[in-house]
Amino acid sequence: MIDPISAVIPEIIIHNDHAVTTSIAVANFFGKQHKHVLEKIRALDCPPSFTTANFSAIVVTTQAGFDKREIEAFEMTKNGFIFLVMGFTGKKAAAFKEAYIAEFDRMEAELAKRSQPPAPVIPVFPAGKEFSYVTNVGANGAPTSITILRNDQLITSMSDCVEMLRRTGFVVITWEVMSKLTTAETAQLWMDAKKQYVRNSPF
Repeated sequence: MIDPISAVIPEIIIHNDHAVTTSIAVANFFGKQHKHVLEKIRALDCPPSFTTANFSAIVVTTQAGFDKREIEAFEMTKNGFIFLVMGFTGKKAAAFKEAYIAEFDRMEAELAKRSQPPAPVIPVFPAGKEFSYVTNVGANGAPTSITILRNDQLITSMSDCVEMLRRTGFVVITWEVMSKLTTAETAQLWMDAKKQYVRNSPF
């Protein structure tokens, strides 16, 4: 008869956009006393930068019957977990490690899926007509939206729009500037716009 890997499911959560587990969860899954797991974490021979990046001391409230007490524990990343369990030996240790790492991979894949923006919906439009697409791209390089342009539509800048309006006889001026114009200056603007229109008119 083959024994199951563990009666306990690997406990991995998302914290601050990272998949993490705790020393308590590891102790429960591997069938070890929590104090022994803490001893192994404290005795790890790894650089301080690695320890800081992959292990965080936390306080956990536990309950035994009606009594509650706070105990020290560690939260760890996937890299921290792998470094810790490298020293776990025994008949089932390899299978236990594999199951835990597989759950880490699953949680990290789920986290990556959450962080990706939804793909833009491509609009549906009448068949037999030609259209152009304008795609907006976010900072991460993924498309964020798609806009359809008809053949008679153009994309231009604000300055180009102003120039086009002026060439077709429009007076383009801000309200702030216009409020300070004298009657003579307003009349001059009208004359300039008329001359510009006549010069550029195709008719």
